Amino acid sequence: MELHHFAKHTDQIEAIIYQQTLTPPEDWRTSAAFRALNPMVRVPVLVLDDGRSIPESAVIVEYLEDAFPAVPLRPADPVDHARVRLLIAVADNYVMRETFPLFGLFDGKTPDEDAIQAQLAKLDSGIGLLNGLLAEDAARGPFAFGGRVSTADAWLVPVRYTLEGLMRFSGRTHLLDRHAAVAGYARSLRESPALARVWDEMEEGLRQFMARRADA
Repeated sequence: MELHHFAKHTDQIEAIIYQQTLTPPEDWRTSAAFRALNPMVRVPVLVLDDGRSIPESAVIVEYLEDAFPAVPLRPADPVDHARVRLLIAVADNYVMRETFPLFGLFDGKTPDEDAIQAQLAKLDSGIGLLNGLLAEDAARGPFAFGGRVSTADAWLVPVRYTLEGLMRFSGRTHLLDRHAAVAGYARSLRESPALARVWDEMEEGLRQFMARRADA
């Protein structure tokens, strides 16, 4: 299998089962060959040995869980599995969704402080929801749920790193001061070599992006 991705994060947590992890071609947004792999023209895309392709991180992770069940990342208990899915839903719908608009707001030539504050309030509310879920799980240890790596970590690592990037980009380094569980996750995840590797690769990706931005 081949995985086309820029920052090999969500899917790499599953396991190192790919024969190759590839950076998509420079012209991937206009490439007919890449469009044939994924008509949505987005990364990641998992290309199977028989040539079939599977796009979208969530779909790829679910496929890998089904195809390689020996080391599951989904809890066997239905209630625990629902809890993991809730963590993912909150991270996606209430944190990540409110994070991305802020990069554009902070990057404007004349930032609109009223709009920034309104969006930061939405983000703070979402982080609070996620923080509450993490804080009430006494058994989670350094991970998102249940004392071991799960599919929830596949989402929370990139979400937490995106928050880190936002704080650096905006200079608003206080964004997690009221959310100790979310803030501390960045430290505790390093107890897992796989999660630490994902974080470090995103760190390198951000470093390269900022270098290109400075040269532009």
